[in-house]
Amino acid sequence: MRHSVRRKSETMFLYGGGISPWSRIFSGCLLVLLLLASPGSGRAEEPAPQNAAPTVAEERLALELPAGDGQQVDGEAAGKKPQKKLLTIPFPFYNASIGPGVGVGFVAQGYLQPQAVTVGAALMGAGSYSIFMKELNYQFPWWKRVILEPDVYLGKYEQIKSFSGSTNTNYVGQRAGSNESSSDNYRRSDVSDHWVNLVTKFLLPIGQGKDNVFPKLVLDRGLFVSGDTGGDVWNPFTSGRTYFEVVPFERRQGLLDNYPNSKTAGIDVGLRYENTNFRANPTKGSMQRVWFIRDWGALGSTAPWSVYGAEYAKYISIGPSDRARERTFALDIWTVNCPTWEDSSTVDGVQNTFHRPPAYKGGSLGGLSRLRAYDATRYNDQAALLYTLEYRYLLNYNPLKDVTMGGKLDVQWFELVPFAELGRVAPSWNLDILHKSMKSDFGVGLRAMVNNITIRLDFAVGTEGYNTQMFIGHPFPVF
Repeated sequence: MRHSVRRKSETMFLYGGGISPWSRIFSGCLLVLLLLASPGSGRAEEPAPQNAAPTVAEERLALELPAGDGQQVDGEAAGKKPQKKLLTIPFPFYNASIGPGVGVGFVAQGYLQPQAVTVGAALMGAGSYSIFMKELNYQFPWWKRVILEPDVYLGKYEQIKSFSGSTNTNYVGQRAGSNESSSDNYRRSDVSDHWVNLVTKFLLPIGQGKDNVFPKLVLDRGLFVSGDTGGDVWNPFTSGRTYFEVVPFERRQGLLDNYPNSKTAGIDVGLRYENTNFRANPTKGSMQRVWFIRDWGALGSTAPWSVYGAEYAKYISIGPSDRARERTFALDIWTVNCPTWEDSSTVDGVQNTFHRPPAYKGGSLGGLSRLRAYDATRYNDQAALLYTLEYRYLLNYNPLKDVTMGGKLDVQWFELVPFAELGRVAPSWNLDILHKSMKSDFGVGLRAMVNNITIRLDFAVGTEGYNTQMFIGHPFPVF
């Protein structure tokens, strides 16, 4: 390929701005529904009293899953071997962007390994469908520090917003998704989408990951009491766990209304230092991650590109109050840059094909986790920076504490979370530019811990309106 630096006509990736986050909403809502009903992962048949002693739970890698039967050491049961469990459940579904539908999902626990969980689901609505499957907590048989968590997805949607390109004749000279772009500068299209992510994590033999792969936690109704995690001191060699992460990926998306298909395939490599006390709901400590993503333009990719980024999260507890079991300030700083943004070449006979990532792999704001008041990937450019501050107020009041659904349900707490976000995208990574004309929003969230899983419903207001976001886990960091 011949590379050059140009700013003439843009032959942009046609990765729809709203595609990836809606796909994540599909799979996220499914996981919530499935895991809520997962048998054997809640309390016993009789609810525990209000002053019950703290219980032992196990924190998993990646998604925060309920503890299995018995304590786990390096992924193998100590004592009684966990029973295999399989749950299949049909359910109705509705999303304001996609419409009503029906689905069926399953959770299989302990079939491949005692601690491993397989989740999958299929959804169908008017003109849309989605199929998703993911394996969790599977340890490589001959190297137990290696955790494999692949996922696959196939879907089709109707009339999704796409904030990309400079070809909108109503906005001549304006690139959709830029910091100064109009909120009406988008196109709608039917979308086909599929991906494969081969998520692989290696736990380094340092800190508290030196002796145990999976940390042991003592929890009191979803709050950290003690355990071999981190947060007291910042030192990767004595506190917390450090992961080297490698994710080979392939994704193909197509805007079906006479727009071409686009494809990306490459490797995401990162280093994560997890130094918090309880990953599902931290109240102290910090998390740092740096990563580099590369698509070499092989395997039929639309164009080569590179992205690097960093994230820092800090948690400060101010303790309980008369009405709160815990109060925590949570701060997150996230930034990315695409060094190949202005490079271009002729790819498959198309001149001036820029080496730019799809929005969900690069500098984008808007959607589930970043600038939540705005549409998914409403803003996307070469670089991005975002500050997020949350005040997590974990209530004493829990109206569902005694509702167990025959041992299947365990609602451990509810939490109110006022939050504010401030950030922007820019045509270059420049701190001065990134701190001018920044976009902002504020809002409040209602969150709950259900069977050791954090579920959130966030309402946010910005200059272009408001949005409601529902997903699993806190909005940062994204695992």
